[in-house]
Amino acid sequence: MADEDVVVGEVGADPIETPENPIVDFMKSVEDQNFTSAEKQFNDMVTDRLQNQLDQARTQIASAIYGEKELEAAVAEVEGELEDDEPEDEVDLTDDEQDAWDDDVAGV
Repeated sequence: MADEDVVVGEVGADPIETPENPIVDFMKSVEDQNFTSAEKQFNDMVTDRLQNQLDQARTQIASAIYGEKELEAAVAEVEGELEDDEPEDEVDLTDDEQDAWDDDVAGV
């Protein structure tokens, strides 16, 4: 059989998926003046951020009520789920630093 007679079928490939970055998508929508899409993306980002904060507050309240030992497993599970959602620029504070911050925010 000659090399010219060989027929090779097309090879299909799945498109390469880029990781989602909601801030970049939002900025792109604003740049393209697609304000309807930008509004939805902004609302989604704010909702996600608010939900994360509510989950953390619930965990803190529950730990204050029931104690740390009983909730360690639950907190680890929740933190594992939220790990991808947390921004990288957050700083972990000690309890004393957090109390001082809360007092400053409350105006005490």
